[in-house]
Amino acid sequence: MKKQNKDKQAPELSINSPLFIDSVIGRLYNDLNKKLEDYVIEGLKRKGFEFNHKLELEEFVKERCRCDDNIDLKEKIYYVDNIPFFLHNYKIEPLKMPSITDREYKITANLGTYAYL
Repeated sequence: MKKQNKDKQAPELSINSPLFIDSVIGRLYNDLNKKLEDYVIEGLKRKGFEFNHKLELEEFVKERCRCDDNIDLKEKIYYVDNIPFFLHNYKIEPLKMPSITDREYKITANLGTYAYL
Protein backbone atom coordinates (compact mmCIF):
# COMPACT_ATOMS: atom_id res chain seq x y z
CA MET A 1 0.00 0.00 0.00
CA LYS A 2 1.43 3.38 -1.03
CA LYS A 3 1.83 6.07 1.56
CA GLN A 4 0.24 9.38 0.51
CA ASN A 5 2.11 12.61 1.06
CA LYS A 6 -0.22 14.79 3.13
CA ASP A 7 2.05 17.79 2.67
CA LYS A 8 1.16 18.06 -1.01
CA GLN A 9 -0.99 21.05 -1.83
CA ALA A 10 -2.75 21.98 -5.03
CA PRO A 11 -0.42 24.07 -7.16
CA GLU A 12 -1.04 27.79 -6.96
CA LEU A 13 -2.12 29.46 -10.15
CA SER A 14 0.11 32.24 -11.32
CA ILE A 15 -1.59 35.45 -12.47
CA ASN A 16 -0.02 34.79 -15.89
CA SER A 17 -1.26 31.21 -16.05
CA PRO A 18 -3.81 30.49 -18.82
CA LEU A 19 -5.88 28.53 -16.29
CA PHE A 20 -5.98 31.52 -13.96
CA ILE A 21 -6.97 33.88 -16.78
CA ASP A 22 -9.68 31.48 -18.01
CA SER A 23 -10.99 31.18 -14.47
CA VAL A 24 -11.17 34.95 -14.00
CA ILE A 25 -12.85 35.50 -17.37
CA GLY A 26 -15.37 32.74 -16.66
CA ARG A 27 -16.27 34.19 -13.27
CA LEU A 28 -16.55 37.73 -14.67
CA TYR A 29 -18.77 36.52 -17.49
CA ASN A 30 -21.07 34.64 -15.08
CA ASP A 31 -21.18 37.53 -12.62
CA LEU A 32 -21.98 40.07 -15.34
CA ASN A 33 -24.72 37.91 -16.86
CA LYS A 34 -26.27 37.36 -13.44
CA LYS A 35 -26.13 41.07 -12.69
CA LEU A 36 -27.71 41.98 -16.04
CA GLU A 37 -30.44 39.37 -15.49
CA ASP A 38 -31.16 40.84 -12.03
CA TYR A 39 -31.41 44.36 -13.51
CA VAL A 40 -33.81 43.20 -16.23
CA ILE A 41 -35.98 41.38 -13.67
CA GLU A 42 -36.03 44.55 -11.54
CA GLY A 43 -37.02 46.57 -14.62
CA LEU A 44 -39.92 44.20 -15.25
CA LYS A 45 -40.97 44.46 -11.59
CA ARG A 46 -41.04 48.25 -11.91
CA LYS A 47 -43.46 47.81 -14.82
CA GLY A 48 -45.68 45.57 -12.67
CA PHE A 49 -44.50 42.11 -13.77
CA GLU A 50 -43.39 39.62 -11.12
CA PHE A 51 -42.66 35.92 -11.45
CA ASN A 52 -42.76 33.05 -8.98
CA HIS A 53 -40.53 30.71 -10.98
CA LYS A 54 -37.65 31.13 -13.39
CA LEU A 55 -39.52 29.09 -16.01
CA GLU A 56 -42.40 31.57 -15.80
CA LEU A 57 -39.95 34.43 -16.40
CA GLU A 58 -38.32 32.64 -19.34
CA GLU A 59 -41.66 32.02 -21.08
CA PHE A 60 -42.73 35.63 -20.48
CA VAL A 61 -39.50 36.99 -21.96
CA LYS A 62 -39.73 34.70 -25.02
CA GLU A 63 -43.32 35.72 -25.72
CA ARG A 64 -43.48 39.39 -24.75
CA CYS A 65 -40.00 40.90 -24.60
CA ARG A 66 -37.42 41.97 -27.15
CA CYS A 67 -34.12 43.81 -27.22
CA ASP A 68 -32.90 46.33 -29.81
CA ASP A 69 -29.13 46.68 -30.04
CA ASN A 70 -27.82 49.97 -31.46
CA ILE A 71 -24.24 48.94 -32.16
CA ASP A 72 -23.14 52.44 -33.22
CA LEU A 73 -24.24 53.95 -29.88
CA LYS A 74 -23.37 50.78 -27.98
CA GLU A 75 -26.84 50.72 -26.40
CA LYS A 76 -29.39 48.01 -25.89
CA ILE A 77 -33.00 48.90 -25.15
CA TYR A 78 -35.20 46.17 -23.69
CA TYR A 79 -38.95 46.20 -24.37
CA VAL A 80 -41.99 44.48 -22.91
CA ASP A 81 -45.05 44.62 -25.16
CA ASN A 82 -43.18 47.22 -27.29
CA ILE A 83 -42.76 49.53 -24.27
CA PRO A 84 -39.14 50.28 -23.30
CA PHE A 85 -38.31 49.36 -19.73
CA PHE A 86 -34.53 49.04 -19.53
CA LEU A 87 -31.50 50.68 -21.15
CA HIS A 88 -28.02 49.18 -21.15
CA ASN A 89 -25.26 51.43 -22.44
CA TYR A 90 -22.34 49.08 -22.92
CA LYS A 91 -19.55 51.50 -23.74
CA ILE A 92 -16.71 49.98 -21.80
CA GLU A 93 -13.31 51.07 -20.64
CA PRO A 94 -10.39 48.68 -20.81
CA LEU A 95 -9.64 46.58 -17.76
CA LYS A 96 -7.16 48.17 -15.42
CA MET A 97 -4.17 46.19 -14.23
CA PRO A 98 -5.08 43.86 -11.38
CA SER A 99 -3.97 44.77 -7.91
CA ILE A 100 -2.69 41.99 -5.70
CA THR A 101 -3.04 42.19 -1.94
CA ASP A 102 -2.81 39.31 0.51
CA ARG A 103 -3.38 36.65 -2.15
CA GLU A 104 -6.44 38.51 -3.50
CA TYR A 105 -6.64 39.71 -7.07
CA LYS A 106 -8.81 42.75 -7.70
CA ILE A 107 -9.75 43.80 -11.22
CA THR A 108 -11.51 47.07 -11.92
CA ALA A 109 -13.43 47.91 -15.08
CA ASN A 110 -16.26 50.13 -16.24
CA LEU A 111 -18.59 47.84 -18.11
CA GLY A 112 -21.32 50.33 -18.97
CA THR A 113 -24.35 51.90 -17.36
CA TYR A 114 -27.96 50.87 -16.83
CA ALA A 115 -31.20 52.81 -16.54
CA TYR A 116 -34.79 51.84 -15.84
CA LEU A 117 -37.19 53.48 -18.28
